Amino acid sequence: MEAVAPANKSRRKARIFGLGVLVALGALIAWYPLSDHYAPYATGASITANVTQIAPRVAGPIQHVLIADNAEVTAGQPLFQIDDTTFKMDVAQAQAQLDQALNSVTAGVAAIPAAEAKLSQAKVALITAEQDLDRATQLHEKGLMPIARFTPIEANYQTAGLNVAAATAELERVKLSASTADGNNPNLRAAQAALDRAQFALVNTTIVAPADGYVSNLSLAEGQFVAAGTPAMTFINPATQMVIADLRENQLLNVRAGDRAIVIFEAAPGQQFEATVESIAWGINSGRTSVNGLAQSSNDTRWFPPARKVPVRVTINDMSALPPNVRLGSEASVLILPDEGFVPTLARGLLRVSSLLSGFN
Repeated sequence: MEAVAPANKSRRKARIFGLGVLVALGALIAWYPLSDHYAPYATGASITANVTQIAPRVAGPIQHVLIADNAEVTAGQPLFQIDDTTFKMDVAQAQAQLDQALNSVTAGVAAIPAAEAKLSQAKVALITAEQDLDRATQLHEKGLMPIARFTPIEANYQTAGLNVAAATAELERVKLSASTADGNNPNLRAAQAALDRAQFALVNTTIVAPADGYVSNLSLAEGQFVAAGTPAMTFINPATQMVIADLRENQLLNVRAGDRAIVIFEAAPGQQFEATVESIAWGINSGRTSVNGLAQSSNDTRWFPPARKVPVRVTINDMSALPPNVRLGSEASVLILPDEGFVPTLARGLLRVSSLLSGFN
């Protein structure tokens, strides 16, 4: 009897242990669909931001490089300068052309009275020719003037009319040439546009930072020739930083823009950062190809094909709280909390443990 009691006790312990294993296994199996629906979690996320290639608008040799690689810059801070010698010459030439156009306008103003007097003379001559034609017509109709004398008088009237039209056109041309107030003078407009273009090019020999941020991948040296539109460095705008996480399709059932999220970084063990779901991608590449204009069927024979994942954009609520070692491309994990409840609370606890353990990796 004494030997049977320990054996029964051992069997009870084994049954309890087995039952515990089954309960734990069942809880683990149930946890995955529950967490996917009520607390979606994604690893392998990364922090990203708007990255701009900075290139000059004008070409020329580099005169000064004013910043170092990986430097922090402020909006409007000069980054590098192109030799502006030829650009200053272009401005001086354009200014001289504008002055010349203004002188032409001044000469045109002085020519207006002469053109007006010429028009007045032409009009007087037209009136005289018209009177002569009237008298000649009456005499010709009465048979008192032969056709040989009438024809020159009629031709003189027509010539006087053409002279008035020519004098009127000349006066309009002179006035248009002298016009400056309303900007109708084409020569002045062209000269002013050339000057503005030359001054714009001169200003753009100094390349400045578009916003507060960081420069990277600097590849410039003094004396190096750069072409217009050729990238010279990379600019990172930290104000646009966000986290991109890839979630499986079944994890997005309850996720909406504006949902609360929590982000942890490998570079910041033990820290959790409050965030907000900004948006969910509208689509991903299906990977389907076409041959000869027809869709090609998939030949995937795997029992469990990999789940497709959709990018989700998450913004950190307080970007200033990020430590300096969290940079573009830093690895992150994202937990989305569409609602409150037991599952989200437990997921937050597990996330904190995971964050603390990441510091020992």
